[in-house]
Parts: sequence; structure tokens; C-alpha cells
Amino acid sequence: MTRLIFAALFSLALTCCSSPQAGNKQHYFISNVKPVLQQHCLRCHNGTGPGLNLSTQATAFVPTVDGRRYLVPGDPDASLLIQAIQRNGTHPKMMPRDLLSLTEDQIGMLREWIEDGAVWPSDKSGQLSHQPSGEHPAH
Repeated sequence: MTRLIFAALFSLALTCCSSPQAGNKQHYFISNVKPVLQQHCLRCHNGTGPGLNLSTQATAFVPTVDGRRYLVPGDPDASLLIQAIQRNGTHPKMMPRDLLSLTEDQIGMLREWIEDGAVWPSDKSGQLSHQPSGEHPAH
């Protein structure tokens, strides 16, 4: 009986401890990552052309035609997205393409998000649409 109670309490403790962390990761995406992607990336990476589509979780994790991945949860250095935005990597197309690049804080936030598992809600809160920041010249 004691083992059963201990197992139930242990299971409850795991549930209590893991749920807020998952919620915090989703909150981090919605509060920090989503605005950066919407303001600086979605103008081009919205599914209207070839390549990376950052509109939803399902489309953002689709690999390139040669099998490389834009987002590799847990490994920002292997993620093509990070290689492109750092402007010091070997990625042939540095992003964003206009004169303004992302700030070091924004790049760090995206790196941290990917390193922490790249949690991206699959529900409506994880859907992105372009939100101009007013910083970019119109095309």
C-alpha cells in the first residue's frame, strides 16, 4: 500500500513539475519569439514562396529539399535559421535581407528558444502573421 501511495505521489509531483515548464516554454514563444518572427521574418517567410514558411509550427519544421533543417530543437548551431540571422556563418542567404539585422538580444532569444527545445504551440496561439514593425523599408 505504501508503494502505491508513493508511486501516486511521485506521478503527481512529475505532472505538477512538468506542466508549468511546458506552459512557460509556450509562454516564452508567444511573448518573445513570436513577435520577432512576425516583425522580421514573416514578410517573406509566410508560405507564399519557396523555402522556409514560418506561419505555423507544422510548416516551420519542414526540412529543406536536401534534408537540412531550419529549426533543430536543442541545437541552435545546427539550425539554418540561426546560421542565417547571425550574419557570420556560412549560410549563403543572410537574413533579414534589408539593412536592419536582428539585435544581439533577439538573436540570443531565438538561440535560447531553440536550445530549450523550440517549443511552438500547435494551436491558434502558434499561428503567425506578418506584423510590420515600422523599422523596415516597404517593398
